Amino acid sequence: MNGEDESMQKARTWFFFIGTEAELIKVFPVIIEARKREIEYHIIASGQNDITSSRILKELDCGEVELELSRESEIKKSAAGLMSWWAKTYRGAGKKIRERFSGCDFTKAYMIVHGDTVSTYMGARIGKKLGMTVCHIEAGLRSHHLLNPFPEEIDRLLTSRTARIHFAPGDEAASNLKKARGTVVNTEQNTLLDSLRYSREIPVASDIEEILGKDYFVFVLHRQENLAAKEFVSGVVGEIERAAEKKTCVFILHEITQNALAKFGLLERLKANPKVILHKRVDYFDFMKLLDGAAFVITDGGSNQEELYYMNKPCLILRKATERNEGIGINCRLFNGDPKDIRTFIDSLGEQADEGRTPVTGEPSKKIADTLEAV
Repeated sequence: MNGEDESMQKARTWFFFIGTEAELIKVFPVIIEARKREIEYHIIASGQNDITSSRILKELDCGEVELELSRESEIKKSAAGLMSWWAKTYRGAGKKIRERFSGCDFTKAYMIVHGDTVSTYMGARIGKKLGMTVCHIEAGLRSHHLLNPFPEEIDRLLTSRTARIHFAPGDEAASNLKKARGTVVNTEQNTLLDSLRYSREIPVASDIEEILGKDYFVFVLHRQENLAAKEFVSGVVGEIERAAEKKTCVFILHEITQNALAKFGLLERLKANPKVILHKRVDYFDFMKLLDGAAFVITDGGSNQEELYYMNKPCLILRKATERNEGIGINCRLFNGDPKDIRTFIDSLGEQADEGRTPVTGEPSKKIADTLEAV
């Protein structure tokens, strides 16, 4: 067999299975690596989020979604609705993929999934069923609490049992995969580091330019467990309004957050506060610019913790537990569950132990692509 034949024998098709915008944010640098290397790849969307018109795919010429297994509008906004959608979508997925990519030998293909959503495990299961080698990006993160965060911890555990190539973003994540079947690759950093690099090259597309010129902080509250109790939400909002007396608050308004604020009678009060800017969600590139320009950030978003670590931005994570260790004890700290802890965090700004921070370097997406090409 000559060298050209050997190269053709080794070539594999890469399938990127993406369920949410958050997954796409961390996977697109790997897609770009595939495009640069002229590797045949395809993007499949579960439909958990509508990513078909994502600015990420368009701005960075990543290609398009070739198969969407369902529509986000079909999912009822409840835990039961999500599980029903999962089962229905999974049942028909194999047939749809076989029909759409009928010329592909799936036994010589990768199914690449990311993170910890229900779509992550769906993609892993589908890939295994079709005979693909399942690859898990951002593998090995663990809170070691089965129901916290839920269902993310369970999704990760199940996906790790299915994957055969595990890309772990750091030593701790790699250590958590000591008993995993297959190959564990320590990428050292999260692919989010590469995503941030690209984000700085993309111009502003929304109306945030005026905000970027202000002295402000960013507030994000969107997790169901944080929005469930009126007393808690009222306490948090009170602390945010107190902080806004000294520095403008940019309150990112997710739909679920807006609904909770309206339900608890807090929305109109916030709208009337001139020091609080209630702003609809913006795309990833613009949101990174908002975070980068903020004095500090208070958020319950898991990925925000990583982004802010790479930015070295002071932040309070509104969770009692996290499966990530980036920035904890350096620029980030966890919430103690009491709304007044927001006041404590703000009062202690400037006391972060910067000497605990090591230089952030590396190209994790390139390392992933190098590994997949070599296997």
